[in-house]
Amino acid sequence: MSSGNLQALKVIRGNDMHPSIDPKERLYLDSGAEPEIGDVVLFENRYGIRIAHRLMYKCAGYYFTRGDNCPVIGFPFRKDKLLGVIVGKGRMVPRKPAAELLLALFLPQFIIYSRLIDIRKKKYFLLLTMASRYYPYTKAQ
Repeated sequence: MSSGNLQALKVIRGNDMHPSIDPKERLYLDSGAEPEIGDVVLFENRYGIRIAHRLMYKCAGYYFTRGDNCPVIGFPFRKDKLLGVIVGKGRMVPRKPAAELLLALFLPQFIIYSRLIDIRKKKYFLLLTMASRYYPYTKAQ
């Protein structure tokens, strides 16, 4: 696997690969890797739709795949329709503008006043506590 072949993709919809892959996850595709049985591959079906399924069999230049949440094997596809192998995934991080605004407004006050007085008895502590619950979700993507 080389880093030059890696691409980040977004899952738009579908639950064929649930629980392995959920919607709202970011997938990392290695377009230069040769798939093995059991790998999750991304391919384009005959209608031009991109699908991520687990590779079940290889036979006579065709790949047979199945989703983890599907009871039957899907239509086979040729090797030229293979886009790559899924090598990783990550959770999409939603941005929370309200939490970012609360942190921008109240964090400086919290730092200044916490040095001067016991801030836990003041109203700012409650607002900062609420804003800090959303802090992990405010990181840039």
